[in-house]
Amino acid sequence: MAENKKIKAIDSEIQEGEIVEHFEKKAESESGIKGPKIRRGRYDSLVLYEVSEAELQIIERGSPNSLYLNFAIFLLSVGISFLATLLTFEFGESNKKFTVFVVVTVIGLLVGIFLLILWYRSKNQFDDVIKKIKSRVVE
Repeated sequence: MAENKKIKAIDSEIQEGEIVEHFEKKAESESGIKGPKIRRGRYDSLVLYEVSEAELQIIERGSPNSLYLNFAIFLLSVGISFLATLLTFEFGESNKKFTVFVVVTVIGLLVGIFLLILWYRSKNQFDDVIKKIKSRVVE
């Protein structure tokens, strides 16, 4: 059987600006000063995506959706808790406490609902930008 195998380099280094491949192991003393070893794994194909500056800013900023949702859940929980307290507790003649509970309830519910709407409207913005960039390449 004839062997027509291509000999693979086992080591490579840079000498005087050129890549030198070694096909058999050398002792350290023989090679002298060594450059960095280069190992390369090849890709079958590589896809490059062009991105506008506005798209890059959206990607850099990341998605604020989780922050909106977290604050919405927090404020709605506080608003509902204070509402339950308002409906079940007798404040008597303490108008200051009643006013504080009403203000916290109203602000918590209104801002919580606002943040929930804001989260719902912007939840797909980040994903839409990524899909738009990926759709530019025709396979």
